[in-house]
Amino acid sequence: MLEISGSTRIFPVIGWPVEQVKAPTLFNAYFKRHDMDARVIPLKVPPAAYIASVRMLMAMENVGGILVSIPHKPMSVEAVDQPTERAVLAGACNAIYKSKDGHLIGDLIDGEGFVRAFDRTCGDTPFDWPRARALVVGSGGVGCAVAAALAARGIRHVAIYDTRREQAEALRQRLQKMFGSTEVVIGTPFAAGYDLVVNSTPLGMSPDDPLPLDLDGIAPSCIVADCGMKIEMTRLLVAAQRHGCRIQKGREMMIEQAPLYLELFGWPGISSDAFRVLEAI
Repeated sequence: MLEISGSTRIFPVIGWPVEQVKAPTLFNAYFKRHDMDARVIPLKVPPAAYIASVRMLMAMENVGGILVSIPHKPMSVEAVDQPTERAVLAGACNAIYKSKDGHLIGDLIDGEGFVRAFDRTCGDTPFDWPRARALVVGSGGVGCAVAAALAARGIRHVAIYDTRREQAEALRQRLQKMFGSTEVVIGTPFAAGYDLVVNSTPLGMSPDDPLPLDLDGIAPSCIVADCGMKIEMTRLLVAAQRHGCRIQKGREMMIEQAPLYLELFGWPGISSDAFRVLEAI
């Protein structure tokens, strides 16, 4: 049993819903193994109360930072005093913490977590970034982060698809302005012709969800990634394997993000391997 005392550092993970988050299991297993007096606690906060909740929680001395889940990542830019450059670029934050002078900082590490996981997925087969084409489905907090991270890696082409066309177009313009060597376009939900396909929508959180995109015509060499974590093998990933594609599960992104969160929250130098070995993952 994990004890909580008055000296315990608390790290809320806030979402709406929040039942799908894996961070409490992952981080609390790590804290227990290393005898650290800290806990990650899920909080279900509706959007209308989110910004006020962030301010209230971060005013508490024993709250060391906040992990942000859907749908609050875009709103987090407004909730903090100083969003980082990559948070401003993507228009979202998923980590909130205090600077030494007490200001609230908002950062976005989804993208870095994704590309670190993607490096592991590629293994000994280098990904041809300067020639590769990627489709990112969803332009919310995760989609923003992933698309920005792919452009920062120097990928040749990124297509963004979202039913919210105006939101997708705003992201496209920000990325194109920042990364001139990457072609950033508005895409369609069809996987044919891409080297990497990423689902960053909530579709896949339920077993009966429809596929977020059409896999007909996809090349077996294409890598299909799903950022959802409630279900380990989503319908998309199962279908991708049937097409002979390599896949990347959502939990891989979370595992690679874990040491990034801890660095922001005051524990630098921790490897993702420390989380990979945990039986509780």
